[in-house]
Amino acid sequence: MKILVVGSGGREDATVLKLAESPEVEEIICAPGSHAIGLRRIISNGRPVRVISGIQPTDAKIMADYAKEARMDLVVPGHESCLEADLGDWCRAYGIPFAGPCSRGARLETSKAFQFQFLMDNGIPSPLGKICETVTSAKAFANMHWNGVVVKADGMARGKGVKLCENTEEAYAAIEKLMIHRECGRAGDRLVMQEFLRERTEVSLHVITDAASAFLLETIRDYKREGVGDTGENTGGIGGYSPGPELKEETLFKIREHLLGPWRRGCKSEGIVYRGILYPGLMLVGEVGFRVLEFNARLGDPETQIFLRRFTGDLAKLLYASATDALDESMLSWNPEPSVGVVLCSEGYPRVPKIGREILGLDDAAKVPGVKIFHSGTRKDGNRWFTTDGRILTVTALGSNARARAYEAISLIHCEGAWFRPDIAEHLK
Repeated sequence: MKILVVGSGGREDATVLKLAESPEVEEIICAPGSHAIGLRRIISNGRPVRVISGIQPTDAKIMADYAKEARMDLVVPGHESCLEADLGDWCRAYGIPFAGPCSRGARLETSKAFQFQFLMDNGIPSPLGKICETVTSAKAFANMHWNGVVVKADGMARGKGVKLCENTEEAYAAIEKLMIHRECGRAGDRLVMQEFLRERTEVSLHVITDAASAFLLETIRDYKREGVGDTGENTGGIGGYSPGPELKEETLFKIREHLLGPWRRGCKSEGIVYRGILYPGLMLVGEVGFRVLEFNARLGDPETQIFLRRFTGDLAKLLYASATDALDESMLSWNPEPSVGVVLCSEGYPRVPKIGREILGLDDAAKVPGVKIFHSGTRKDGNRWFTTDGRILTVTALGSNARARAYEAISLIHCEGAWFRPDIAEHLK
């Protein structure tokens, strides 16, 4: 099997590594890829993973043309921008199996307004809210929810378009940042305003789907806010653990009946062709209830780095089966031991990260038992590694002492000004 993976971050690094373990895989190409991904090797034949830095995720037709010419058997989307650029539509037009949704299905992630309306139209439990086209209407919603709101930019904002506001003053500031000062560019043309669900448990849930089936994958608890105890600004995700909070049987029944069922019917009525991964972020409410906070249309980051450590099945066969309508639940198998991931972040992240700084200690960290390190924002110059983005690395560990091992490893990595949250998976102490 020849597989093209689209993207360059930690999620793609982890995906490539897991795909490379499959005896079915003879070649993996990653575009644009990274220096770290280019160091991965395919287990069955020892060949290195090829990276094509000249093709970007937004170059959808160029990417699909390349996949057709190279006779790829499967295309796996990583970065959301390739979905928004219609890569799924181009691949399917060429008859190339694609483990992701069509362009309209991608809007479940790339447009918060489309997502919100889809949830409302299909009766899927979600926080109360409103789509706002103007500053005035957004502030009016905030005035009606004086105890806090969530302000979401409509478009893609690299995890920075969601503001958790404790009061009206913070909400006003968030609205002005997004709609007036254009902090996230055109993503702030419209806002989705929602009630703030406080002191509830969040769960990241991935679903693998094809035309006829949808199977729940193992849960993850991820950490979005920068400060200890979930304080400070939202990030793109800076750590987590799997399995996440245990879901009761009644909750799982409700998820299948009141989320997956209506979601499928909604896709059919919207003309959405959906294969691959659906990733709903959930808030658990009451004893067995839930609310959908967001949809993502591909694997999460850093969730992928964390829960793929526990996946013991053949990821290549699973994603190919999803893309070709041949899914079977027997393809899913998991290591029962926990995995933990901690993200090393650049100084200044999530605001203005300082990049270009050297990273030391990677070899020592990688020697800690049970640890694997995935690169999100790095480049290699000779034998030296440097930072290129706000999220640098995800340090993961698997096993009964996963938390201690992850923190032991990350403590061995040195980069000027870099930081990480010290309270990931505290229950595993």
